Amino acid sequence: TAHAGCMLAYLACVPAFTLPDGRVGHVLRSESAVSDLIRDRVAEVARVAIAEKGCFSLSIGSGTTVEPLASLAGALDWSCVHLFFGNERTEGEAAGKCWAGAEKLIATCGVGHVHRVPAGPAADAAEAYSRTLLDSPAVGTCEGTGLPSLDCVLLGSGADGHCASLYPGSAQVVVSPGCDRACLEAEGKGGVTLSIDAISSARTVLLSAAKPEQAAMVRKCLGWSNAERNTGMPAGMVTCAYGAQVEWLLTDASAVELPAL
Repeated sequence: TAHAGCMLAYLACVPAFTLPDGRVGHVLRSESAVSDLIRDRVAEVARVAIAEKGCFSLSIGSGTTVEPLASLAGALDWSCVHLFFGNERTEGEAAGKCWAGAEKLIATCGVGHVHRVPAGPAADAAEAYSRTLLDSPAVGTCEGTGLPSLDCVLLGSGADGHCASLYPGSAQVVVSPGCDRACLEAEGKGGVTLSIDAISSARTVLLSAAKPEQAAMVRKCLGWSNAERNTGMPAGMVTCAYGAQVEWLLTDASAVELPAL
């Protein structure tokens, strides 16, 4: 299609680097350009998955990483899309926060299959959602971990190094690498999160870190050795070791502290 041709031409112009561990970084000029790349990479991964197996499994969070996807209404066969949530509040008034943030996407695009995280005690919700992922015919199994293998996990990140509800030094982080559960209770958050090992079991991981205040975090996650074991920077622990294509979506401002690569 014309849109696909423009997308491929656009991707060819994005400055990229590949680290020795296989992680890829895309460096763009602005946060809006990162949003455009999120849209285009999700579309590309989705089309490949649908062509290969007739469905596409996508995990999202909330906020700025989700907003660009609504512009793909009509550009994908959304009836084939299985939408999951990489983190969610399950307790109290904030229960369903990420689902609520995705309502516009779901309605605009007509997402065919939406897999909500159940409300209730976080530990129970984590166990139930792990089963949902394991039982879904749209989600494969990673040979390296035995965990569910989503086609695409879309993540934002914070200046503190968190992604999803994986916060530095938290109980849900220090169990990795080597965690054998897809979904965990998010300590102190009244909700659940994908484990780092489950994220790394995906086919493609798109991790956005576009803000200037994230420059130090980006340097630590991408420039330090043994990132996959640094529980102080959870975003940097997401690894290619199990076969995932891990892509960091950066701006000139957020990549400014990286050494020459």
